[in-house]
Amino acid sequence: MPAGLAVPDICSAIDVVTAKSQSCQGPANQITVVNIALAVSGFGPIPVVIARLTDIVTTLGTTINALSGTQPFSAKSDEDAIVKSLTTFVQVHQALLNILIGKAGLVPNLLPYVGPPLAQVLRQLESVVDTVAFELIDLVPDNQADATSQKSQIDSTLASAITAWNGGISVSASG
Repeated sequence: MPAGLAVPDICSAIDVVTAKSQSCQGPANQITVVNIALAVSGFGPIPVVIARLTDIVTTLGTTINALSGTQPFSAKSDEDAIVKSLTTFVQVHQALLNILIGKAGLVPNLLPYVGPPLAQVLRQLESVVDTVAFELIDLVPDNQADATSQKSQIDSTLASAITAWNGGISVSASG
């Protein structure tokens, strides 16, 4: 039996991360001018968001390990299923990131105090998302353009979120 994952397992792994990203949207939406300062003391929604994003980083790390040895797929239906799961993840995760980008502007003078921990986990997320995306791109030779487009979209939104929570300073895992 060849090493690596079958298509249903790959799609399931991506779908689990999509669900975790979706579950992070509620706490992200709860960030307000009133409770943003609570993050300095470890309270309020920001620590919850950080914990859930850290869980996503861990889950994606496990996915990276599981993908090791998986060979590219040749059936168009297999490739389409993987790209569909990737696309859904990107859409859901971009929605979360856009919420976070908007919330970063609530109290810019507090960003030096509450922003760095969130920016740090976003950089970790950027790194594992890139690794998973490259792995998936390699698995779908006939759908590489679609998968690469999804990677570019999520990379752009991640970079914006990192910059927003880093107090407007552009720093990413890759640079």
